[in-house]
Amino acid sequence: MARPRGCLRSAAKFDREDSIVKRIGLALAASALFLTSGCSPETDAPTGPKARPFEGQSIYVIVPKLDARLIRGPILDEVDAFEARTGAKVRVLTPGWNETIEKIDQSLKSPDTNFDIYVAISMWSGTLLGGNHIEPVPEAVKRKIDWDDVLPIYRNTVLSWNKVAYGLPYDGDCINLYYRKDLFANTEYQARFRKRYGYDLAPPATWKEFRDIAEFFTGWDWSGDGKPDYGVAGNRIKGDISALQFFAQAAAFAKHPDDPAYYFDPVTLKPRIDNPGFVRALQTWVDTMKFGPPGMANFAGHDVRNAFVSGQVAMAIDWADMGVHAVASPVSVVKDVIGYAQLPGSAEVFDARAGRWDKRSNQVSSISGNWTFFVSRASKHKELAFEFAAHMTSKELTRKLTAMSGTAVNPSRRSHFADPAAWNQSGFATESARAYLQAITQSLSNPNVVYDITIPGAGEYYQAFDAIAYKAVTRELSAKQALVQAAAEWEKITDRLGRDKQVAYYRASLNIDY
Repeated sequence: MARPRGCLRSAAKFDREDSIVKRIGLALAASALFLTSGCSPETDAPTGPKARPFEGQSIYVIVPKLDARLIRGPILDEVDAFEARTGAKVRVLTPGWNETIEKIDQSLKSPDTNFDIYVAISMWSGTLLGGNHIEPVPEAVKRKIDWDDVLPIYRNTVLSWNKVAYGLPYDGDCINLYYRKDLFANTEYQARFRKRYGYDLAPPATWKEFRDIAEFFTGWDWSGDGKPDYGVAGNRIKGDISALQFFAQAAAFAKHPDDPAYYFDPVTLKPRIDNPGFVRALQTWVDTMKFGPPGMANFAGHDVRNAFVSGQVAMAIDWADMGVHAVASPVSVVKDVIGYAQLPGSAEVFDARAGRWDKRSNQVSSISGNWTFFVSRASKHKELAFEFAAHMTSKELTRKLTAMSGTAVNPSRRSHFADPAAWNQSGFATESARAYLQAITQSLSNPNVVYDITIPGAGEYYQAFDAIAYKAVTRELSAKQALVQAAAEWEKITDRLGRDKQVAYYRASLNIDY
């Protein structure tokens, strides 16, 4: 649990007292040496860096406990070696998801608790940044972690606020399409598909094509196991992170390439989520469920991955975790037949500013998710905190972690894509790794991108949306009805938090001038 700030102050006091004692002892020793040897203190003074530069200092890190050891596991693994090298103590707290949110809120409101480092998913960053609780990343730290190696799509969005860098890149999330290459290459299936739909079977370029392909592969035994198979698997469960997946897929219909704003109007903060683009997206989201396995309305991420690797579905939408999981899982039957592609697009996109549909091809990338290291402005040991954060987000360590199964650390740097053979340790064949990385590279090179809501109250906005949108999934409400209700709830949240402040925060989160 969080250490009371009073205790931290006491620890700092003891650190200072220890330091004074050590300095007195060193001074006496130096004097004795001078008297007995006749040597000048200046001549013999050490010139190298202190071997353990943070001896006696302690920092507190908070990171949520997720499935298995995802995200937090590598952090815990690095602590011992870091402490041995630096002399510091790193205390890592790993509460559950909801408790982590509570502890973060408590640490920001109470004068008695604090953390030095927050390891936060991007939807939490608005609470940290909007309250001026985070220290900007110093230029020396940027040089230390090779800031220029970090992809611009992350540097200029989730890591920055008002064009100032506050976050250090740990995990670079990107949502993509995964499909069965063997099924798409089957000449019999190709002929049947073309006869039925009038065009060639290929990775879908639009959500309409995605629907056709999902429908085609549903309800018959293409796997040869004597059971009917399905077209697609995707997140739908309430109370998880399905809303992030929805907004990633909705972008093709609702994120205009000439408009940096997405969720809200940047002048009034009026929600856009009930406009025709989002309505069509939710209708598609609900409609495609009938092409998934039974119970898909309650699918979380692990259900999606298990359905795909076990050979039940022809396609899946997931974060980059799927790539490593599908080749490393001992039960995977798709290791050598996985295809990778960007999320489908749309033949038209709704222009929220003009209030009309724009007949233009629109493909949008999503970097929803992202785990970032933030150093608290209130930390008593900022230099140490940045040293540990820089170590965990370094080019060398993250390159190793991205190619390992079970970390949930995904590529965010140019160097992560440089050596496909490095991914062999996860079970990838080099050519398969190259295809996987190429698909991610293509997504991350797209200038039209959506990322999470990163303003104070983001969790409330998502929670309200998730609860109401799920009523469309269960068909209690139509897509339009659900989105109108969700937009009304968003308005209430904005008014309670303060509209003028929320407008300013939203503009800051977009990193553009108005």
